[in-house]
Amino acid sequence: MIPGLISGFGSLFALFFASVLFCRPSRGGANYFLAGFIVALGLSITYESIFPTGLYRLVPCLVKTYIPGQFLVGPLLFLYVSALADRRFALKWPMILHFLPFLASLAYLSPFFLEPASAKTAFVDAWVNPARTTRPEEWAIWLYLQASLWCYSSLSLLKYRRYRLGLRDLVSDIGRYARNWLLLFLVCVQVMLFCFAVIDVLMLRGAPLVRFNAFIACSLVFCIVFVGWVAMGRLDLISALPQAEDGPEPEVAEQGSEKWTGLFALVEDATRSQRLYRSADLMLPDLARSLGYSRTELSKVINLGGKVNYYDFINRLRVEEVRCRLDSGPREVKILDIAMESGFNSKSTFNEAFKRWTGLTPSAYRRSKSV
Repeated sequence: MIPGLISGFGSLFALFFASVLFCRPSRGGANYFLAGFIVALGLSITYESIFPTGLYRLVPCLVKTYIPGQFLVGPLLFLYVSALADRRFALKWPMILHFLPFLASLAYLSPFFLEPASAKTAFVDAWVNPARTTRPEEWAIWLYLQASLWCYSSLSLLKYRRYRLGLRDLVSDIGRYARNWLLLFLVCVQVMLFCFAVIDVLMLRGAPLVRFNAFIACSLVFCIVFVGWVAMGRLDLISALPQAEDGPEPEVAEQGSEKWTGLFALVEDATRSQRLYRSADLMLPDLARSLGYSRTELSKVINLGGKVNYYDFINRLRVEEVRCRLDSGPREVKILDIAMESGFNSKSTFNEAFKRWTGLTPSAYRRSKSV
């Protein structure tokens, strides 16, 4: 009874959370995919709330409606991560291939949905019997869903990794856009799938799938509550990376290494003299507009001329200012205050950058200057 109540709560929470997301559009439809993913999770666990509680006798039309929803979980998770991580993401017709299993499940279940209520309740009465054996069709669906979720969660992890790497060429504070919660969630999905694999071994030894329904449903409720908790805390954590509009990118003529080095020196001098790096939210397109470059051209100047990425370029200039102020400024001023005034907007990013470019922590550096 308790797992049924937990599953019912999870389904209701999924609907609430999805409605919040639908009211907050984002680039590439990322939040729409996430809303669909949450609804699919909520639909996937309805069996645990309607079967043990006997609710299926009142609303037999809900019987087996959870099965098509399970085929949507993996594709919607992958499309959400793709829309979040890929700045060039756009819906295309080939993406409908991701939903062919869902459409096939609807076609397969259509005869059952058209059966009378008595046939549906009879099916559930037999299905919830702990003594029955798992049927081949259940094995096929269960194993396919696991394989699908393994595949899509792994692809999502690869997308996330490329997203993290791409941030270094676009923003100066990776921590703000890193979406660490998403990495944790994807890892939790992998752990959950490992637990499902253990269930497979137990099923091969004769244990029926129905015995594990409560565990499976509670695992999915955890997924719903985890994402919902993050979203209710800060909705911007689940939104796509904001993009500064830069217009169409012109072709950048190839130039020799000395030319790129000269351009980089000009860019570095201008950024330092105008103290553009002090803007905590400074992104590559913003700096390009300020210096009169296109985004593509400035990226090449930094990468080819300075042999660094944008993240390292901006934070090295910020560290230079912090070092100068620590060398000559009063010791009463807090190091973190100096860092924030120099453009850093998170302590972790500042500590990482300072250690990278000086070899010392900020506190150790200040102590070394007082000796």
